[in-house]
Amino acid sequence: MHAHLTPISSSSDSADSTCPIRPSLRPSQAPTAAPSPAAAFSPAGHSPFSTAPAVDAASFDVVPDRRGTASLKWDFAAERGRPEDVLPLWVADMDHATAPAVTNALLWRTRHGIFGYSDPDDAYNAALTGWFSRRYGWQVEAGWNTVTPGVVPALALAVRALTAPGEAVLIEEPVYYPFREVVEDNGRTVAAVPLVRDADGVYRRDLAALESTIEATGSHLLLLCNPHNPVGRVWSRDELAGLDEVAARHGVVVVADEIHADLALPGFATTPFASLGKATAARTITCTSPSKSFNLAGLQVANILIADAHLREAFRRELATTGYSQPNVLGLTACRAAYEGGEAWLDALREHIAAARAHVEARLERIEGIEAAPCEGTYLLWLDCSGFLEATGLEPDELDDVMLHEAGLWLDDGRIFGAGGEGFTRINVACPRATLDAALDRLEAAVATVTARAGQAARRGRVALSA
Repeated sequence: MHAHLTPISSSSDSADSTCPIRPSLRPSQAPTAAPSPAAAFSPAGHSPFSTAPAVDAASFDVVPDRRGTASLKWDFAAERGRPEDVLPLWVADMDHATAPAVTNALLWRTRHGIFGYSDPDDAYNAALTGWFSRRYGWQVEAGWNTVTPGVVPALALAVRALTAPGEAVLIEEPVYYPFREVVEDNGRTVAAVPLVRDADGVYRRDLAALESTIEATGSHLLLLCNPHNPVGRVWSRDELAGLDEVAARHGVVVVADEIHADLALPGFATTPFASLGKATAARTITCTSPSKSFNLAGLQVANILIADAHLREAFRRELATTGYSQPNVLGLTACRAAYEGGEAWLDALREHIAAARAHVEARLERIEGIEAAPCEGTYLLWLDCSGFLEATGLEPDELDDVMLHEAGLWLDDGRIFGAGGEGFTRINVACPRATLDAALDRLEAAVATVTARAGQAARRGRVALSA
């Protein structure tokens, strides 16, 4: 159904006019106050940001059609060298619509129709500080915040602001691959410290190895992933305290990427690193964003919290060199709405992700040689495929080809996450159950086919040898 538009008449439309009449700039009567944008979209006295419709858990299993929306995940397979019919479960955005409170606020803001320069206002600051107080018991000051287009740009800014070319920056691998990129692309040196996987498949931090690396490289900057992507650890308070003790003793500043903080699974809770105490906060740059938890990556808003005035000034000075100033107005709108009205939706999402994780683990019981590492947070599962590789005689660098061309799955191969990632792959489970089952069906069939083919080849080889 199409709206019927009525043209607006002007003085030139009159039959008596031979030329347009210059409009009078003097109002014929006193102007009336225009209603506020909020009043245009919501009942009087009710902010569109605080609306929180009831959460329908079934909405997480609605299958959306994202093709044709310029989606990096769904529309660019061919451009990135993948088959057109591949099922994409790679990049970390969700196949779920954002919280209704966010959608409502964005509708209100777009209805206003003016998208000029904007800055975080008092209402935005209250939403931000209130979120961290309620969810984490962490008292954040609005003055600590610097808005950037994303967490990865903030990591790069911190590296440039706090180190000189050639200096070493600590990362803990396997880890989100832009950690290495923002170091090397800015002419710094990566000092990688391996995480250790215990007998139960749980990743731990080796503090002794970290300390020896600090001493060997002289590094005074560490990029922390908390919760950790891709291994799924939600670092405990005690684990972070151990890291803090080593960092403090060696004068190491910690840049904490906490973009997945809201996505600790039920039964787990993220501890913001800077919340350990004032002394810790004075050595920390905390990178936060609603983009992962509320699926807002395309709106490009991140809140970088820096308690120490000197660190904050160094970071902001580096940001100023890029020419960036006022942030995306719709990003600000969405962030405020998420933090004011999205809590119930977020908690329902966390339950959905936990159920998806359990479902994947149950399905993997019948897929020989592939198991999920224990996961405490994020919607990204770290799959150990070493048994499959051993059974088939494949090398780790052949795993992604199997996933892509045998299973028809576009995943993130473990090798891109650095040392310790060989033989693993990362899968995004933030999708409807039907999509997840389709992916698991493809994976099961491919593993069975490749394993059988390898078995047949091995038998033929034995026959040839015995003859």
